[in-house]
Amino acid sequence: MATQKLKRYGIERVAKVMIAAGLLLLFISWLAGLRYYEFVGKAVLIVPLLFTLVSILLLLVIRYRYTLFERYPYLMNLPSLFYRVGKQKGKNNQSIAFRMIFTVHSLSITFIGLLSLILTISIGSSIGAGHHITSTLYVYFATIIIFVVSVLFLYRRIYMRFVK
Repeated sequence: MATQKLKRYGIERVAKVMIAAGLLLLFISWLAGLRYYEFVGKAVLIVPLLFTLVSILLLLVIRYRYTLFERYPYLMNLPSLFYRVGKQKGKNNQSIAFRMIFTVHSLSITFIGLLSLILTISIGSSIGAGHHITSTLYVYFATIIIFVVSVLFLYRRIYMRFVK
């Protein structure tokens, strides 16, 4: 599968919505960081900056997904799924599965934006009010658990569609 060129499909509509939602959440995270900047200082802006850099990296990977996969297949590390999808007859099924896999990456951008917003607000409000951040860590960890379950569900959906 890695040596052949795949048919190029655009990203799914739901992926576009998730990317937009993630970028909107990152923007709100920056606004929250700027709100707390005068009380907390520059430290509160580190969180949105780091999450924005990760989102930019993911956007680049999504944008150049076919080129990256065709030139550097070892970068895409879902060996079992790609192996099974690669056994499919026809490039069309492979390309559709590949597009669906990158929809999961779009979901990552949404959750990165959400995590950035939660962490920025919790740091800013906790330090600004003199409280500990531990109370909002539960929300943070719950968000991470929801993300992991969502990713596993989407990968299972892809697997069930193309392998079974």
